[in-house]
Amino acid sequence: MKAKDIMSKDVVTVSPSAGMRQIYDIFKKTRYGGLPVVDENKKILGMVTKAEILSVFLPDYFDMLGENIIFIDDFGVLDEEFESLPAFELFIAEDIMRKGSVSVEENASILKVSAVMRKHKVRRVLVEKDGALNGIITRGDICRAFFENGDMESND
Repeated sequence: MKAKDIMSKDVVTVSPSAGMRQIYDIFKKTRYGGLPVVDENKKILGMVTKAEILSVFLPDYFDMLGENIIFIDDFGVLDEEFESLPAFELFIAEDIMRKGSVSVEENASILKVSAVMRKHKVRRVLVEKDGALNGIITRGDICRAFFENGDMESND
């Protein structure tokens, strides 16, 4: 079985100039955890995930607190007025995206896709054809393919 057999073909994407509010609204309305950032030719430029959105709002010094962050009970304005914070108007996809992407060609086996996901510790892999975005595969897609089909052999 190949990537093209299990990928979702209708991929919601954003342009590099998409505002953070637009991206946030897509995340709010869907169950998506990441959005590919593509140019007008569907060339993959990067990926914006919920983690990138959150990193804009949580200062780097929170990382230094490590496990000790649990002592903070009140995040003040972050809790109360999250959707009205100025950052929503200041950043675009190009500013916050993870540059590059984890991708495979559409003829990659699902075992290879699974190995790529594991190696890069990602939940989704973009599928390319001739250098352009052609689909997306999530961990759920991989699990369904493995368990519903009952085999992991190639169906050439």
